[in-house]
Amino acid sequence: MLNCQRDLFSIPRDTAYLDAAYMSPIPIAAVAAGEAGVRVKAEPWKMTIASYYDEVEEARQLAASMVGADADDIAIVAATSYGMAIAAANLPVPTGSAILLMENEHTSHRYIWYDLAQRSGAHVDIVPQPADGDWTNAIVSAIRNSSRPIAVVAGTLVHWFEGMAIDLETVAAAARAAGASLVVDGTQWVGAVPFDVRRVRPDFLVFATYKFLLGPYRLAFLYADRRWHEAGRTLEHHSWNRVGGDKSDFYKVAVPDFLPGARRFDMGERSDFAVLPIAIAAMKLIRGWTVESVFGRLRHLNELVWSQAESRGLPVARPRHPTPHISILDIGDRLAASAAQELKRAGVHVTLRGTKMRVSPHVYNDEADINRLFESLPLR
Repeated sequence: MLNCQRDLFSIPRDTAYLDAAYMSPIPIAAVAAGEAGVRVKAEPWKMTIASYYDEVEEARQLAASMVGADADDIAIVAATSYGMAIAAANLPVPTGSAILLMENEHTSHRYIWYDLAQRSGAHVDIVPQPADGDWTNAIVSAIRNSSRPIAVVAGTLVHWFEGMAIDLETVAAAARAAGASLVVDGTQWVGAVPFDVRRVRPDFLVFATYKFLLGPYRLAFLYADRRWHEAGRTLEHHSWNRVGGDKSDFYKVAVPDFLPGARRFDMGERSDFAVLPIAIAAMKLIRGWTVESVFGRLRHLNELVWSQAESRGLPVARPRHPTPHISILDIGDRLAASAAQELKRAGVHVTLRGTKMRVSPHVYNDEADINRLFESLPLR
């Protein structure tokens, strides 16, 4: 099993940071890379045209390796919501059809579909949270039993709020059988859970870097199925996603062709000299550990979370379909009203929403962090 990597991060020993699903810290090496990147803009006379391309392509390749894709399949975008807007700009949604969403889906993967439905004369149909926790069966049943033709299934591997796992391969098969497009939000798991996009084959998959990829804020990657590589509609038009943008006479060609693959979807000013190096350094670490090894460590730590809760007699019930890298414990009325403030004072960081506590460790956590959480947890 992968050992704790705490020494690669600037995390004090008296801090138990267990909130990667909110925002992860970035590794020390990534901080250094970002600082070097800032200095590029401080001395623009030293820049060459390679400054706009080399790191872009390195980041694209690394991002592709996280999901089993090819570099040509990946676009560099600003956020999950940006990638979802690209998907919405391309997918056919006929009048009277339905866009299928899980109940309480994250806003970056929700609002755009309401907007598209309103513009297209379509409907947003919500799959209610299943009482038995089986989101996969609930989504597949909703697809098969819909009274309307399904145009889009907006899916994910793990419900961001409930921490329940979804079998995306099964959902993808049902979506294809119904003639629906599949759009996936990977922000809450890419980098932490092994995934092969070739097995699921979504139309689009978007994942931001600031959570389990240990990267910067304001950066995401978009996977686009090859059916969208030749005719996909981009949100922005600029030189960097066009052929010849690296030439001194780029402005002479009226409308040059797009660069190959998903590069047509790249955002403007994609080669952010401070942001991209952070993502590259962080993804290099993950590639060195391997996603499989990261997953194994997180599964071990989350098993400790559940074991500690149960051994202390907390009224928690493990979900029937848990995601192994995040634990969401409903502690009910045992959780003190002042829990959030008291945990922070104790140097413990988790997400609390009502009676639910979301614990999301990463490779910088160890067994002592889990112990600290439960020793500091204020209960009634």
